[in-house]
Amino acid sequence: MEILRVENLTKSYGKNETKVDAIKNVSLSVEKGTFIAITGPKWKW
Repeated sequence: MEILRVENLTKSYGKNETKVDAIKNVSLSVEKGTFIAITGPKWKW
C-alpha cells in the first residue's frame, strides 16, 4: 500500500544568475512499512 507519492519535485534557491536547483524533477513513492532517509552532503565545520 502506497502511503506517500512525490512526482517531479523541484526546489530552487536564488534568482537568475545565482539560481541553484537543489532538487530537480525527483519522483518517488513509499510503501507502508518502508523506512527511508534522505540526506545531503556531510559538511565539515
